[in-house]
Amino acid sequence: MKETTVKTRTRTSLTAAALALSVLLASCGTTSTPQVARTTSGPDAVLTVKNPGSASDAQLEAQYNGILITRTPDFALLGVSGAKSNLRSLGASTDVDRNVNVFRVGKGQPASGTVSGNGSVGLWGWGSVGLWGWGSVGLWGWGSVGLWGWGSVGLWGSGSVGLWGNAVFQPVPQNTATWRQIGLDSVQSAGRATGEGITVAILDTGVDLTHPAYVGMLTDPSTWRDFVANDDTPQDEGELGTGLTGHGTEVAGIIAQIAPGVKLMPLRVLNQSGSGDVSSVSAAIVWAVNHGANVINLSLGADAPVSAVTQAINYANKKGVVVAAAAGNRGTEGLDYPAAQFSTMPMNLAVGSVNSADTKSSFSQYGAALELLAPGEGVYGPAPQSRLAAWSGTSMSTPMVSAGLALGMGLGATGQQTAAALTTAASKVNTVSDNAPYSGKLGSGRLNLDAALSALGR
Repeated sequence: MKETTVKTRTRTSLTAAALALSVLLASCGTTSTPQVARTTSGPDAVLTVKNPGSASDAQLEAQYNGILITRTPDFALLGVSGAKSNLRSLGASTDVDRNVNVFRVGKGQPASGTVSGNGSVGLWGWGSVGLWGWGSVGLWGWGSVGLWGWGSVGLWGSGSVGLWGNAVFQPVPQNTATWRQIGLDSVQSAGRATGEGITVAILDTGVDLTHPAYVGMLTDPSTWRDFVANDDTPQDEGELGTGLTGHGTEVAGIIAQIAPGVKLMPLRVLNQSGSGDVSSVSAAIVWAVNHGANVINLSLGADAPVSAVTQAINYANKKGVVVAAAAGNRGTEGLDYPAAQFSTMPMNLAVGSVNSADTKSSFSQYGAALELLAPGEGVYGPAPQSRLAAWSGTSMSTPMVSAGLALGMGLGATGQQTAAALTTAASKVNTVSDNAPYSGKLGSGRLNLDAALSALGR
């Protein structure tokens, strides 16, 4: 499902005063068609059966007194009640995990009240705008404000035309410094890579499916899935400014800016408050692999390892699919899961955040398991209702790495080769004075796309 051209629209601007918001967000036998649990709220617990063999779906359900959620040749996942499972495995070949609201975005409390200078987050659009519950509110200031919507945004054509002009990133000028920080200007200006031919699955709160930023960039609707509402419309629901609405739209938009040749597969696994079940995340990973994804973005996390998700990621890796996951936003040592497991999984990357000076973001978790850093403060992207907004968190760093994986794989490198190039070519941040307390706990350094593509021979 390649698309080599996207219509270029004329960019306009509007003189206005806009709302400013302060926000800190985190980030997380035979193969049957993946299903979702047959209840609206999800089962109390999930049972992972390793090596289910030739047993049919019905036989598994009868044996374990559960409802099949998804399966691969290596594992099957069933929903069971907490009373029946008592959250204990039934033997060496099974694991039981709590299911409901295990995965979340926005875990913990903000490490500080402000980020990226004055901590303001710009948001534009028509009509009323809800405010985030945290932080201060003020006016953005005077001058020209670029708007999404009404066909007035300059989109990024074929990936090499109209992206950069006079050292400014034309589609979203506010990201110019951030994209230069990771070497995107050198990559795009020379037309070295766009991610064409690669599909990135976005497992998140959904995506604003009608946003003009995604014209021509979404996969065929037959590949879409909402694992929360159990339907085929993974729309980023709710009102922007309430809960976590807009999170998935932003995440997808960061990938679209860095790798404009990719296809984006929207899969909704988190509700409007940013919480999601193990059954949703596990089934979505399998779904993504079975429907053509090459890269999976997980801007979400859990407090502890989850067997079902580990098995699903192993399945993805066996199929050549790579995964990037957020380290978490509590500012503490130790990563959220599954990112905490990735240091022993060479096809996957655990991602933390730095600011514009390559200093570890105050909210970013860190530790020996961290592999790569990327800017995560005040990153601008599409927002629901054809708007533009800026978010902060390791959730924003992670899609930059997912996009980097897509760029390398679009050039013919394997996922593992690209993951290795991104880490070995990373810009070192150990000499940054404010990073001294985190020596050995910031991974290989900060994402450098220019150097990584050079390491891959481009």
